[in-house]
Amino acid sequence: MATPLFSVGGLVSGLDTNAIVSQLMQLERTPIVRLRSRQAAYRAKIDAWGTVRTRLSAIATAADRLKDAAGLRAFGAAASSDPGVVQVTATGEVEPGSLSFTVERLAARHQVASAASFPGSEAVVGAGTLTITRGTASFQVTTTPTTTLAELARQIDALGAGVRATVVSVDGTSSRLLLAAEATGADAAFSVSGTQAGLTAFDVVEQGVDAQLRVGSGAGALTVTRASNTIDDLIPGVRLTLKATSAAPVTVTAERDADGVVSAVKGLVDGLNQAISTLKDLTRYDPASKKAGALQGDPEAWRLLMDLQTAVSEAIVGPGGTRTSASAIGITLNRDGTFSLNEAALRDALRSDFDAVVGLLARTGTASDPRLSFSYATDATRAGTYAVVLTRAAEVPAVTGVPYAPPAADETFGITVGSLTATVTVGAGSTLGQAIEAINAALRAAGITTVVASDTGSGSIRLAGTRYGSKATFTVADDDAFGLNGTFVGVDAAGTIDGQAASGAGRVLTASTGNAAGLQVRVTAGAEEVAAAGGSLDLGSIVYTEGAVGRLSRVLAAARSVGGLVDLATDRWRSQVSLIDDQIGAIERRLELREAELRRRFSAMETTLSGLTAQANWLAAQLPGLAGGGS
Repeated sequence: MATPLFSVGGLVSGLDTNAIVSQLMQLERTPIVRLRSRQAAYRAKIDAWGTVRTRLSAIATAADRLKDAAGLRAFGAAASSDPGVVQVTATGEVEPGSLSFTVERLAARHQVASAASFPGSEAVVGAGTLTITRGTASFQVTTTPTTTLAELARQIDALGAGVRATVVSVDGTSSRLLLAAEATGADAAFSVSGTQAGLTAFDVVEQGVDAQLRVGSGAGALTVTRASNTIDDLIPGVRLTLKATSAAPVTVTAERDADGVVSAVKGLVDGLNQAISTLKDLTRYDPASKKAGALQGDPEAWRLLMDLQTAVSEAIVGPGGTRTSASAIGITLNRDGTFSLNEAALRDALRSDFDAVVGLLARTGTASDPRLSFSYATDATRAGTYAVVLTRAAEVPAVTGVPYAPPAADETFGITVGSLTATVTVGAGSTLGQAIEAINAALRAAGITTVVASDTGSGSIRLAGTRYGSKATFTVADDDAFGLNGTFVGVDAAGTIDGQAASGAGRVLTASTGNAAGLQVRVTAGAEEVAAAGGSLDLGSIVYTEGAVGRLSRVLAAARSVGGLVDLATDRWRSQVSLIDDQIGAIERRLELREAELRRRFSAMETTLSGLTAQANWLAAQLPGLAGGGS
């Protein structure tokens, strides 16, 4: 409490009452000093857990690259014998091997230019209709008597025809309208015709063609074509970028990136050792200096330390009860509780049996039925054997039309998938095969790759999606001849995992409860198989193995999650800090009253002394008079 503004302490008594009160209150504040010391120790524990959280985050980042089989298999390297012809990049799960081929032709973008020239981009093209045709799809632009060449180019760009228009200045006095396909390849080629003066004829500047590769040189050589010079689906996990044609074969080699895996594992072990060392320092007591770490005796810290060590060092139980450990690939637990990595042993294991390394480190699953496969697992999924039953098979969206009859007139209708619409025109008198080809050509021209037309074998057109599940849909509108109109939606799989209902998304079933929570399995069995089994198809079981890094990831998730071990430990000490704040506040309020009472008493004492002093002075003043009267 502050010294009162008006204080006359000690004016009568001669005592420094302010100093006396301050010293008394300092003694009274001794419990607060002890409480603040305890509070500082609690704050040190909170800071220590903050350091631990940072260490765990570093481990989690390193573990993310290794905890899933797909992530490990994505460690790949690719090389080209002639990068000037073919550049390569590893992009996913690489399958070791090589492929030799010659690049016979690069994919080209179809381009045409107006045969006639114009004075410039502001030249008027006049009224008329410009038609762009891609396969069976047509797109039209109508111009007015005042439409300029530049305005026409903008109208073409807005069509959504997959064609871009540019006014090219050929020289200082003449310009031509250049139209180019947005994509390369033969399917992107188009033709143009116009009724405007100067736009009745177009010259082909470059013919749109597919890239062409030749694999082998004998009678059985393969010809491979792609619409783009960037090819992702020829060699698994490798992207090819064609740069030039070649007379001699180019060899592309793909292999596992052992160096990348070793580097990633080393980063994980280093991060794990930093966390273990930090926890050991924070929980240690040094008898020599008689100093204890901030978390010495903290049960959560000891539990976390043990969990980190056992997650990696404990045996991994695989299919059939086989037991292995990370030490088999060079990760060993030291006597001081940290880990060591024998890089040479890990490299040897990667070269001799890459899949075994994946099984030791990452999350994997083995199914007893070929129609069932492991897809994914989360940090909530526990290792174990889980039965899978399919009660509804996934289906693609599909429609089968009425028996086909050649249309008497051109039949035009639309097929829409998302924001893309293909305008289909089946010519009058077209055969079933021609109608199917017209539909597929229009779908390709519109960029729709998830719907395909086919012959049912019984004389009808069938439209079917290529993706399974309720998120796969398409709509057919304005069809008056083939019986295809409507919106069609796929069906998600349904069933149980470990006896509990699982959620379906396409062909994937996901467990939502129990030890299997988060486990995703892929089921390829069809509706007819489920029906034949009476509506409940037993697919056996899937054995899920966490692997050392998968198990470590689960430990980290439990520690770092909201409400997890670190949060609980930190909140416990924060509550202690808050409790002490409340205790100090209560003591401060009591001391304020105590100080006020002391000052009141000292003030009363001064007042009393002042009165007594006044009386004494009065008596002293009366004594001489009393003495004189007596004489």
